[in-house]
Order: sequence, then structure tokens, then C-alpha cells
Amino acid sequence: MSSDANLANSLYRLWLNPRLSRRSVLEFQERMMRRAIRWAYLRVPYYRRLFDGAGVAPGDIRTPEDLRKLPTTSKQTVKDQSLESVLVSGLDRRGLEKTTTTGSTGEPMTLWRTRSDALLYFALRWRVMRSLGIRPSDLMARVAPRGTEEMPLSWRLLQRAGVYRTRPIHILEPPQAIARVVRDARPDILTGDSGVIARIIREFVRADSNGHSLRFLVTGSEVLTPNMREDIRRAFGRPVYDTYAAEEFSVLAWECRTTGLYHVADDSVILEVLKDGRPAGPGEMGETIVTGLLFRAMPFIRYRLGDQVRRGPDPCPCGAPFSTLESITGRMTDYLIFPGGREVYASSMAYVFHKRADWIRQYEVDQEKEDFVVLRAVSRAKTSRTEVDSLKREIALKLGPGVAFRLEFVDELDRGPGGKYRVFRSRVRSYYTD
Repeated sequence: MSSDANLANSLYRLWLNPRLSRRSVLEFQERMMRRAIRWAYLRVPYYRRLFDGAGVAPGDIRTPEDLRKLPTTSKQTVKDQSLESVLVSGLDRRGLEKTTTTGSTGEPMTLWRTRSDALLYFALRWRVMRSLGIRPSDLMARVAPRGTEEMPLSWRLLQRAGVYRTRPIHILEPPQAIARVVRDARPDILTGDSGVIARIIREFVRADSNGHSLRFLVTGSEVLTPNMREDIRRAFGRPVYDTYAAEEFSVLAWECRTTGLYHVADDSVILEVLKDGRPAGPGEMGETIVTGLLFRAMPFIRYRLGDQVRRGPDPCPCGAPFSTLESITGRMTDYLIFPGGREVYASSMAYVFHKRADWIRQYEVDQEKEDFVVLRAVSRAKTSRTEVDSLKREIALKLGPGVAFRLEFVDELDRGPGGKYRVFRSRVRSYYTD
């Protein structure tokens, strides 16, 4: 089957699968898994070495349970490989799209996608929005690091025709500016990082008026605590739906409007939940191990995301053919609160590290006081004084006047409770500790 036919079939099945039986979805999942395993073994040097080292041939992986014959792969392991080892061989990089993650573990990573991968990535996101109730005539305000330029051409053309319009808002805009767009643009839907949405509700409360046209809100990228959810729901008077996603795979799971459980995208990933090395049962917490089924340029097999989730029943009691999660514990990002009330979204530091310090393997932002921030970094290689000084200047510019900082180089970062890194923390004020 040609690549165009494969793309068309995948897009059609993503549209059709929610309407099919659980058995049909699992059969599709298994078929796509076998294809992904074969593709990774034949075309990706890293996975060929991993398979051979484990004494496993592609034909040995017939069911999702067989994946446990293979070792897991961490983000750091992928980053330690040469690009030629983890990218599919024979691809013209000039035709690939490049993106960089901020990383829930403070480990930025560059990802590559074919144009077909990018279209599938976006289609997975849009399927979720359709399941939550978006209409073709709706305007969606999306708070994100990038704007409409990341959308496939086909979607941009639809928007020019007035269908599924999106109003991008950069995630590093001040909360007041984000709230102003929500009032002035009058979108039907607002979506963005949980911490950002939770922060801007204060702007509506201060105005003593809802002042919005929203029908529902969609959160993601970070942990949505019960208190945050209730505060958002109360402030806007509208439903709040949460999502679970990763740049490596697009949307992994999304909240069911009926049960409140999270539907797992079983037709685009195999999501294992492991507790002490064994599959977790319903109601048990465990680590997420993900195998991608659709993307071709940079496959991920048994990839450790580092998140903790609680398994739910399979399938969802609402009648959808997907397995479920009950809860998700992932990234937590605070706003840094500076003297005079100035606020900076802590992940803005990630963009500094990406721009000025590709030699940093892992980092942590820790605001100890209003006027003092500690930045800890694990270096992947010896650095020059010039590189360090350049990074310090960029950090000082981002933090602004009246804020001191200390840049510490450490051998490793400490993990928090449950073994999870807390990469962006403010000890002045945090939605996750208040």
C-alpha cells in the first residue's frame, strides 16, 4: 500500500473507530502494531539493535502483550543516540517538520515528523474536540507555544473558509492579555495548559462579570487538580474537559463527557500501565509506557513517559470502544510571582534553554522567593565560560529587573514524590500546593 493510501486509511479509521465495536478497535490496534514494529525494526537502527539485543524478531510480536518481550526506552536513551539512529533511514530531512518539547521531566527533545505524521497528529487532536462538542462554525481560542503555522495546510484552508476557526494566543502572554482576548474575540471554546486556564479565572472574578461567550473549556499538558477544575467551572459556569497528550504521540487520552473517565486512543497508541514491572489492574496506579502506531518518521516503541496514571475499566461504560484511565499525574507548571505582582509563566525558562543551551541535558526552575530564582541544570558536555555567560544574560533578560537568580550545575536532579520531577516550581504561590 502506498504512503498516501496508508494515510487515507488511517484518517478514515480515526474517524470511524469511535463508532465501531471494542473488538474492531482492538483488531485495528493489533494490525497497526505489527506494521509499526516491522517498520521500526527494518528502518530504524536503534530499534534494530534493541530487538537483536533482546533476541526478539518482529514476528515474535503478535499481540500487545508480546511487547513486554522488549525492554523499555527512556527519553534520555533516545536523546543519547545520533539522529541517524532514531530517525527512519532513507528520509529526506528537508521534507520533515521539526518541533522541540519542553519536557515534563525537564529534558527538552527534538522531534521530527513527515507531513503525513503532522496531519495525523493534528487529526487526533481534532477528533477529541469533535467528541467534546465543537461545531464547524465555532471559534476556538487556543493558548499554546505555537500558532496556526503548525496546522497542516488543509486545516488552514478550512479556516480561511470560516470552518473550525482558531484564534491562537501565545502561552507566554500575560494572564491579563489572555483574558482580554477571551473577552474581545468571544470564542466558543477555550483550550490551553491547565495552569494557564486556572490562572486567568482571577481576571474574570476581578471584573465581577463572566464577560465571555464560552460553551466549554479544554485543559491539558499539566495536571488538572479537582480544586483547579472546580475553580474554573465555577468562574466560567461551563463544563471543563481534560486531556492527556505528549508531543511524541499527540493525544493519548481525553475525558469522557458522560463518565468523567479518560478514553485512551487505542487506535493510535498502545498505552501500558505498569506497577512494579507488571500490568496494573483497574483502579491501580502505574507508570505509562507508550508504543506509537501511526507516525512514521520517528517511531517510539515501549517509551517511558514518566507519568503516573490510574487504570480504569475497559471499555468505558459510556459505550465507547476505548480503554480508560481514571486519573493522570503528570507535569505541574507554576507562574513565577515577582515583586510588584509581575507574573511569568515558568515554562518560559524552557525556551531560554532551548535557544541558548542545547548542551543542557535536563533542567529545573525553582522560585524560592519573590525576588530569587534557582535554576539547576545537568550538562551533557563540558561548556565554555562564553556559553554560560550567554545563558545567564538571556535568563536575566527573561526574569526582568529586581529578580536575582543562581545557576547551579548538578550531576542529577532530585525526583519528587512518586519519582516524578517537579520542573517548574514556585514556592511563593502554586495551584498545586495552595
